[in-house]
Amino acid sequence: MGKHRVFLAAPAGADRASFRTEVLAGLAPGVVAAVPGLSALSACLVDATPAVPPWQRPGEVPAPAEPAFDAVIDAWGESAALEEALGWLAPRVAGLPQASIRVAETVEKDQLARPAGARAPGVKFLALMCFHADLPPATARRLWTHHAPLALRVHVGMGRYVRDWVEAIAPDELPVPRFGGVAELHFPSAEVMAAQWFDSEAGRQAIIHDVGHFLERATRLYTTEHVLKA
Repeated sequence: MGKHRVFLAAPAGADRASFRTEVLAGLAPGVVAAVPGLSALSACLVDATPAVPPWQRPGEVPAPAEPAFDAVIDAWGESAALEEALGWLAPRVAGLPQASIRVAETVEKDQLARPAGARAPGVKFLALMCFHADLPPATARRLWTHHAPLALRVHVGMGRYVRDWVEAIAPDELPVPRFGGVAELHFPSAEVMAAQWFDSEAGRQAIIHDVGHFLERATRLYTTEHVLKA
């Protein structure tokens, strides 16, 4: 089974909250209705950005005041169903700032209930990861894979941890720096995310050191996930 993610931003000058509502009430359920062959689909709304980020690497450029995207549609299914879903979406999102990615998904931890037809609990954090430019893709992927056990040990509050390696990305010109992976850390509540991002100061330092081997920068999104089909 494959996975595809479509990141969408509201048109320039549009009300961003209204756009997120439109995605959740119209666009996402429309895909589910139009393509019954999809195995699963979620709409993640970028509406959980904290006033203070739970962490930031020393020296890293601060995140912009407004997030780069407003919603993410995540779809799972066989290739034909995913292609049909993308074909249905294409004319409806034409002209919007967007990034559409086919990914190889690795679920490292899955201990958070996400029932169909409901909003999943807590906050799903997404990091759109730009790897160091001098790293061959195979090396970047290997270093990120090596990082996973450390992340599982240190990020004690997360209930779900997913790594998506980007296999294809469109369009050629993106509204964010071109990225090669998406890290997904899903916490059961905003409070847990703030308090239990790290297990300790030593853990925080270990993460900073380790990600420095492969991560140049990341676009960060704090979302709430609405599971339309599972």
